[in-house]
Amino acid sequence: MKMVPLGELIAPAKVRRAGSGNFPLLSMTMRDGLVDQSSKFKKRVASEDVSGYKVVQRGQLVVGFPIDEGVVDFQSIYDRGIVSPAYGVWDMRNPERMSPNYIKKFLRSEAALSYYKSKLRGSTARRRSLPTELFLALKVPLPSLGEQRRIAAILDKAAAIRALRLRSLTMLDELQQACFIAVFGDPGHWAARWSMATIADLAESFQYGTSEKSGAVGEFPILRMGNVTRSGKLDLTDLKYIDLDAKDFKKFGARRGDLLFNRTNSPELVGKTAVVDVDIPLVLAGYLVRVRFAAERQSIFVSSYLNSRYGKALLRGMAKGAINQANISASELKMIPIALPSGSALETFSLRMTEIAQQRSRIELQLLQINQIFASLQSRAFRGEL
Repeated sequence: MKMVPLGELIAPAKVRRAGSGNFPLLSMTMRDGLVDQSSKFKKRVASEDVSGYKVVQRGQLVVGFPIDEGVVDFQSIYDRGIVSPAYGVWDMRNPERMSPNYIKKFLRSEAALSYYKSKLRGSTARRRSLPTELFLALKVPLPSLGEQRRIAAILDKAAAIRALRLRSLTMLDELQQACFIAVFGDPGHWAARWSMATIADLAESFQYGTSEKSGAVGEFPILRMGNVTRSGKLDLTDLKYIDLDAKDFKKFGARRGDLLFNRTNSPELVGKTAVVDVDIPLVLAGYLVRVRFAAERQSIFVSSYLNSRYGKALLRGMAKGAINQANISASELKMIPIALPSGSALETFSLRMTEIAQQRSRIELQLLQINQIFASLQSRAFRGEL
């Protein structure tokens, strides 16, 4: 397949500022590329004064940062919109020879991302940049326009299947929330239905994680705050490791059924909560609190409560700290009021959560397989083997 430098396909667009004009405000996202900011975010994330923002026309390429996260897209939403002045805007040199959908897919492919990562300059994470001359030197496989469209269509179908599986996972999260309300009722009205207590009354123990340094190697995987997701799951895809003696492992270890609480994070993320659902030896890092209960069903109940809309609003109200960092101590966590539901209600909810977890595992396995197929398709497509 013919390979051409990206610089032969695109050229810097003439910069036009928004000034006093009234244009739709666009944001760049990793998953969806350019989006209308008002449809993506509940609150305005751009500055009030957007007069210096860049006007981007339909069909122009927008390059965000950090580029190794694949934040590139062609503007296809409005005839004219505006983007951050920090973004690069490019014209296609020969639009009659190029499929924007194909070019976008290549610029966001694993091959392109690997190229960006290898060429980034700077030492501060997320502030590293790719010099323009190196961006334009990227070699792009360029088949005929018809072949570009055929390849893009195949990859679109694969991406659509992947999107369906991701949607299924989101629906399981919603189902979990619905089950919680169906079994226990609205937490705002618990006092009228259940006896009330505190989390400390339900728990056997609370333990902060270790402050010992972790690294790329070690005997035990260590769970950090990034290993607890916003939706209340354990994510073991990015782990560090640590060596501990038997005494400290007993103190800082985590096992199936333990509840993990993220005590320090940004104001939006502090209070992330998940239950350990694997049977491997794990250790807890400093920004996490381990809460141990007599039965796993109690951990699931408390975690589901803290991950409910009501619980998250409660935690946001409790968080203390500076602008970029908030904290909820173990002492404050202990005093959170919570219902004392019946044993049968806990058992019913636990069984439903087990069924949902099994369904989730099946979908995640399918998603893993689809991702592998998608990566293979992408690799073959850009080698001219599809």
